[in-house]
Order: sequence, then C-alpha cells, then structure tokens
Amino acid sequence: MDFSPFSVASLRAAPDTVWVGQYKLEYLSFSQPHNSEQTPVIFLGGAFQSFGSFRHEVEQVLETHPVILLDLPSQGNNQQLAPELGLSDYADLLHAFIERQQLEQVILLGISYGSAMASLYTAAYPLRVEKLLLSGITCFRRQSLITLLEDSLQLLASGQMEAFATTAVCNLINHSRLQRTEVSPTYRKLLYRQIARLDNNERARYEQNTRRLLEFEGFTQYPSVPTLVATGEFDNFTLPSENAAFASQCAQGQFAVIHNADHLAQFERREAACALFHRFMCGQSIDAIDGVTLHDAAHYQRQDQRLQSRQRPLEQPYQLVDEASGKTHTVRISNINFAGCVIQQLQPDLALNEHCQQLYLELPEAGGRFHVRILERDRQQLRCLIIQRQLKQADQLLAYLQEHILMIRSEPSALDSQLA
Repeated sequence: MDFSPFSVASLRAAPDTVWVGQYKLEYLSFSQPHNSEQTPVIFLGGAFQSFGSFRHEVEQVLETHPVILLDLPSQGNNQQLAPELGLSDYADLLHAFIERQQLEQVILLGISYGSAMASLYTAAYPLRVEKLLLSGITCFRRQSLITLLEDSLQLLASGQMEAFATTAVCNLINHSRLQRTEVSPTYRKLLYRQIARLDNNERARYEQNTRRLLEFEGFTQYPSVPTLVATGEFDNFTLPSENAAFASQCAQGQFAVIHNADHLAQFERREAACALFHRFMCGQSIDAIDGVTLHDAAHYQRQDQRLQSRQRPLEQPYQLVDEASGKTHTVRISNINFAGCVIQQLQPDLALNEHCQQLYLELPEAGGRFHVRILERDRQQLRCLIIQRQLKQADQLLAYLQEHILMIRSEPSALDSQLA
C-alpha cells in the first residue's frame, strides 16, 4: 500500500478511492520514513465525525505507526448510500479493503459506531488484526437506547431538525455532569449547529446507519486478539457497564475508564485518551496513566453504575398530558433526573402504556413541559424516559434539578386545591 507524508492540510484533501463491486471506499493513508514498515492503524469513526476529527490522534500515532483513515459507504464524508447493507456486510467490506491493499496485519481503532464494524471484523478474521481498540462500544439492546434512536428517526423523518439536534446533543453529552466533563457552552452549540444543518444526504446516511444498529441482533462471537475497550466514566449513551460487559467477553480484553468524560471522551479528555490508545498500540504498559483507571471488566459490570442521582420533588402533584388523546392525568413524581423519571398515577388509566408517543410531563418550576416515553409500566407506576426537544429547556431542567427540586411552591396551585 502506498502511504503519503502527513500535513494538516492533507486531512481536507480529496480522499483516495477503491471500489469493491458497486461500493465505494474512501481513505487517506500516511506514514513517516522511520515507521513505514510498522503495522498500520486503521481509524473507523462514529456518527458526525470526519477525517479532520482525528487530527491530534493521527499526529500522535504517526510517531510510531502508519495511519489509514477509512470511510466505508455512508460513513464519515463518504456520500454513497447503502441501505441494503448490514453491519456484518461492513465487516466484509473492511476485509476486502485490507485484502485489496495487501495488508498482512492491521491495528483497528473503532470509535462509537465504528466500534461495531471493527469488532465484527476482528472476531471473523483474528489473524489479520494485531490489536483492537474500541471506544464507546455500540450495539446493545437496551430499551432506553432503542427508544432514543427510534425517536430520533421519527424527528428526522418529519423534518424537525432543531428537536433532532437537541436529542442528539443530549444523547452524546451527559448534561448532568457538565461541570465534571467541562464541556463548554460553545462546544455544545457548535455540535448542535453541525447536526441541525445536516443536508439531505447526511440525513439519509444517519437514518441508514441508525437502522443498522437497531437491526443488529448482537454479537455471536467476540475478538480473541489483544483488545482494549475504553469509555468515559459518565457515558450515558453507551454505558460504562456495557463497555465492560463487552470487554469481559474478549479472550484478551482489557477495560479502561477515562475520568471526567462521557461518550465524547476522546475529544473531552484528548491527552488521556491519546496516551491510553497509543501506549496500547505500542505494547507499552497502560497502568498509571493520569486520568485513566483500569478495571477488572467482569467485576465492573456487576457494580451499581447509576450515572445520575435521582431525586423526589417535595412539590406534588404534577400533570401528565397526552396530546394524542387530549387527556390530562394527575401524577406524583416518585423520582426524577435529567434522563428520566418514575411517576405514580393517582387514578389508574390503562391507556397509558409503552405505545404512547405524545406524552408531556408539565414541570412549572422548570419553565415548561417535557416529552416523556414510557419504558415500563407496573400497575399505577410508570418508568419513563425524558427526551429533550429544546436546548434551552434542557438547561432549565438542569437548573430545576440542581436548585429548585426540593422547594415548595410559594402559593398553592389550582391542582393542589382540587386534591386538598
């Protein structure tokens, strides 16, 4: 395979192209004279990422290894649509690329969505992979995640891009831990604008990639090569316990938690993440890296990994509005956090169930009402997911949870009077 010298400008250059049948694969490849004979590292990115997203990682890896940035159809900036392909098909395309480039072995780095393809390929072709690195492993059948992804597709299909972007930002960034992750308002707004301004092709690619995740039925075999699975300690999109569970299934798996980070750990804690990944690639010890803790994966997944505390409002009751039926239900909030709540119906109504898609919980102290989806019903109790629709309201909910939740309304509401 031919490699080119690296420059920052080259990340914006037109990529090289290789065709596998009808499918177009786009890539950039770089090396230094002193490392051209080393095993190349292939980067497989996640949603909303491009070659330029990995500038710092590429610069560090190039100190010791050649680098290949690869976009399979509908990935990154590759605009080819491929709705007929499943995740296992992408593993086959990756294999065809490695074969076509006559690469004897590679090191794979899969981030978020890219982690699934990297894992499937490594499990199927272990002799072709020297090491596997994963960050934010996807493809777990958690009901709350399925609901979030399905909801995002509905927003996308209806053209509600502001709500879609808000949901995406709140999924990727753990808003209840902003002080710990130090995600700035500027960064959050830039991510929001990037997503809200997706063009038609980018929207179609997101839809297809998300459906592949939803249709994936799970891993039937796991990588046997040296594998490092890393995650941010506050990742509420692909939970640390889920990442640990995957690592525990790998014959040579290790599991690392990056402190004060969420699903975007490699961007929020770039120095710690880069040091972790690069040392593992080089076969060096990954103990005692500042900002990183290694855990026994099997033990970690058994811990209580609740990422957000739950609180019970002193002020009660509240109203749950079903816009589909026009009904308003009186409820009490048993507990609530930024991600969801458990509410108690005062007058049971069996019409409230997992199929309701237009439910709104009114929180006057938080400045409005919030879209909720029922995940589980147990008699009068409803376990609900809160799905954000506006960034301003998301901030209002945070303020309510942090500052107001234990306060009592200064004057009784009409609802209070009715229940007195």
